[in-house]
Amino acid sequence: MTADHGVFAFAHVGDLHLERSSDPHAADLRAILAEVDGLHGHGLLDFAYLPGDLAEDGRAEQYAVLREALHRHPDLPVRLIAGDHDRQHGTMTDFDALFAAVAGSPRGGGHAARRHDLPRPHDPAPVTHYYFAETFAGVRCLFLDMVSPGYGRKGFGLDFRLGPCQLAWLAEELARADEEGRPCAVFTHTYPDDLCVPDEKAALAGLIRHHGVRLVEMGHTHYNELAPDGRTLYAAARSVGQNEDGSVGYAVAAIDGPVTSWRFKPLDRALPFVMITSPADRRLATAPLAMADGRISVRALVLSDRPQGDWCCCVRVDDGRPHAMVPDGPRTVHARIPWPEGARRLAVTVTDGTGQADTEVIEPVGRSFVPPPAPDRPGSDAARLPAWPQKGLRGDQLGPNRNGRPW
Repeated sequence: MTADHGVFAFAHVGDLHLERSSDPHAADLRAILAEVDGLHGHGLLDFAYLPGDLAEDGRAEQYAVLREALHRHPDLPVRLIAGDHDRQHGTMTDFDALFAAVAGSPRGGGHAARRHDLPRPHDPAPVTHYYFAETFAGVRCLFLDMVSPGYGRKGFGLDFRLGPCQLAWLAEELARADEEGRPCAVFTHTYPDDLCVPDEKAALAGLIRHHGVRLVEMGHTHYNELAPDGRTLYAAARSVGQNEDGSVGYAVAAIDGPVTSWRFKPLDRALPFVMITSPADRRLATAPLAMADGRISVRALVLSDRPQGDWCCCVRVDDGRPHAMVPDGPRTVHARIPWPEGARRLAVTVTDGTGQADTEVIEPVGRSFVPPPAPDRPGSDAARLPAWPQKGLRGDQLGPNRNGRPW
């Protein structure tokens, strides 16, 4: 467990698909890790998350590119899991060999990973899968292994599975977090709908929905996309090696009390970076805007390579006058401001001493918002849910789900 900073925040570095150290995206990775390490050193981020598909073909020489990049930042906490490309040849021997000593790998010794052996059809050797949980800033983080329990290999096709032991562990962890009043975030390679076993697909979706998991953070899709269902935010980030979807960079996700936030940080845009962590944007909200005496509380996460005294932050409602925000912790600023009737937009701007600035604009949701009810028991409403989307919010658009129907 780490210290509670008030707001849980981490960097998501998308699928790497590394091949050679001379590749342009290997250089992008090194630049991203350098920036994220600096932000962590200022106490602004809890860790960097790598969601699998670390190597293009699961080869030792490809993992060596990542290991060399990670070794440049020994103090940066990294949490990584496996993706389908990490098992391209039906084995994870090279993955295990290179990451056995990396704290943050499920094969590493930096935390108490669960380990189970599963039998494989037509193969006398069982497969071992690893999964683990940690608490950061009061949030229980659950890292799943969808890849090791499968039977896939190159040319075989995708085969994402969890296995009964991992599902039972997840149910216990979520129930315990409920009892302790802790919010939960689940880290996995892809959407629940991509699991091969229908019963596992329904069970995972039902557990996430029943326990009100706040965030499911994923890779695999190679696009920045958000798929909220009114209770949980499903979020995926673009690949480092991708040549679409704008500039390369990393995603920042945060949980601040009842609000979950997410924003992409392009590598070619200089710091500072600001993300509103409360109130929620209407597209990600799970509750109506909290208001008392016509005023609302606004909080924002500021990522900067300069100390707090070297930058200033203000909040503005629509085109009204700016209100100064003051630090209320090592990573956040706060202000309590009037919210006039009919107001729509909230903008927070941070400016440093060099004049470099960044702004985020959201639309808080009104009092008419009604979140969907929780199911009576895990899995009880899974059959009535739409298939989990492969494309959700991209930019300012709310896309259809996988069946082509609007949310």
